[in-house]
Amino acid sequence: MGSSHSYISNPAKFAAPLDAEEWREYDYVVIGAGTAGCVVASRITETPAVSVLLVEAGGPHEREISTKIPLGWPKALRTPIDWNFSSVPQSRGADRKVAIPRGKVVGGTSSINALIYQRCSPEDFEQWVGLGATGWSYKELLPYFEKSESFTPHPAYPGIVPENHGRSGPWKTGLPDESGPVNKAVIDACVELGVKPIGDFNSPQGCLGASSFTSTVDGRGQRHSVAKAYLSPSVLQRPNLTVAVHTTAEKILFEDSPNGPRAIGVQLSKSPSAKKYRVKAKKEVIICNGAVGTPHLLQVSGLGSKEDLERAGVPVVKDLSQVGKKLHDHVTSGPVTIRAKEGWTLDYLNHPVSGLLALFKWLVNGRGPMSALAVPGAAFIRSDDKSIRFDGKLAGNEPEIRDFSAGPNSPDIEVLWFPCITGDLSSPPPRGVHGVTVGAIVLKPEGSGTVTLKSSSIYDKPDIDPKLFESENDYNVAMKGLRFALRLARTESMKTIVDVKPHSTDQKDLFWPGDADPDQITDDELKAFIRDHGLTIFHPTSSARIGPSPETGVVDASLRVHGVQGLRVCDASVFPSQVSGHPAAVVVAVAEKMADMLKAAP
Repeated sequence: MGSSHSYISNPAKFAAPLDAEEWREYDYVVIGAGTAGCVVASRITETPAVSVLLVEAGGPHEREISTKIPLGWPKALRTPIDWNFSSVPQSRGADRKVAIPRGKVVGGTSSINALIYQRCSPEDFEQWVGLGATGWSYKELLPYFEKSESFTPHPAYPGIVPENHGRSGPWKTGLPDESGPVNKAVIDACVELGVKPIGDFNSPQGCLGASSFTSTVDGRGQRHSVAKAYLSPSVLQRPNLTVAVHTTAEKILFEDSPNGPRAIGVQLSKSPSAKKYRVKAKKEVIICNGAVGTPHLLQVSGLGSKEDLERAGVPVVKDLSQVGKKLHDHVTSGPVTIRAKEGWTLDYLNHPVSGLLALFKWLVNGRGPMSALAVPGAAFIRSDDKSIRFDGKLAGNEPEIRDFSAGPNSPDIEVLWFPCITGDLSSPPPRGVHGVTVGAIVLKPEGSGTVTLKSSSIYDKPDIDPKLFESENDYNVAMKGLRFALRLARTESMKTIVDVKPHSTDQKDLFWPGDADPDQITDDELKAFIRDHGLTIFHPTSSARIGPSPETGVVDASLRVHGVQGLRVCDASVFPSQVSGHPAAVVVAVAEKMADMLKAAP
């Protein structure tokens, strides 16, 4: 049932009209050609006898230049290749709606994210096992991290042990040629404040410490998305793989069976008013729509809380109370802009001539600042680490913080930095000023949110409520990380680069609270800043999580939807809990393991 064409957008060529007597059949229908779906479809079609239809609502990635330039990834946000989701107003976030970018393009969010490759903390996966995810320990996932990766060592980063990385996988990773003086200075500043320097965030010892990020950038200075890695031209030419683009999966189709409802196919269309089609899955339907799209599709298909479904007028196929619940995202205090001296940051690229020259250099040889990571490094720290100078004169007076980390060797705070002024990425940065943007991130929030359908139509975006800072503990962790970020600006290591004032109280200024003295700014002022500027960090997970029963999760440890035959989920929504870092590499490892499960199935 495959095609000689790379992509197909006409449903008549890969599906049957809804009223047709005969269905178009495939062994597997994979919904969502994103970070997980590309992996699953690529791996299971390595078996020539297995036919797969991969369905993507967005279009091909090849002609989208914003998916290629590493430094330019923020330019892809709020464009047609972004789903442009936003939250409901956040009661503890000044009633703001916060952006929730998700990739609407082949490659999904791996085509528009910050290009960070991180395996997170090994203890994250032991926590998963404790929550009922048997078979998902770090030891059991490590072969899949290695299987997916093709790491290229770099002489400028001697602290990385190549043997801790995969060398023959399809996904290219490495360290950037361009990281700039800001990255080294901030890492040195972290060390000055008591953070341990480490060579690699991806070693079996975990990610506690300060370092540069490994990136998903290839040898030509271009983003190496999961689509480029797993849907190469040779894979797209497989006769047993059909990739449908600009096509929306409206709902899963079911039939009754002795063991409960069975997924037998998918209803498809190009738009709400367009002709409807259907395809049959002879073996299984696999949903890979991500932590927003997956629970939404389950719900409009009749799988979810009975109360939510009936309110939206959707017939209940299976009452599954946990669909769309326990949505987790990393939350940040909001971007802090630290005043910098001219000549040190990348803000000069905002000038049209400088930006065009850098773009031209990248187009010619893949080099220069456009090949750099916008987020070159970070510090992963614990809020209870007594060796780190968080609060200075205020030490001992800070609010009590409860520990929600994955374990004693895992962080609960990430502090990351951009070598330029970014704001909240919702508008172009100002010209003529220079700064370093720092963010303090709560890695293991206590609070969780929901994804809830609005109507019976997949085309009506769901209500997304991350419940930003609903937990007072999350506020307290963010405040501690924020004080650390402010203290970075006043270290000896940063003196050459930054130009902070002794202490500023001008809360309307671009450089506040970056210009505030961390020993004088109050908790109330910090909390007000977080309330007005706090965000999620674009890492939603766990909205269809693994759990041992329908009361504790949506899927079992084999990623089968509880009580439903022939239906699995594979994406970040299945994470039993949030991970202590950037999740893309974890999603790929989960998808690699899922593909092996499918290959082993009868």
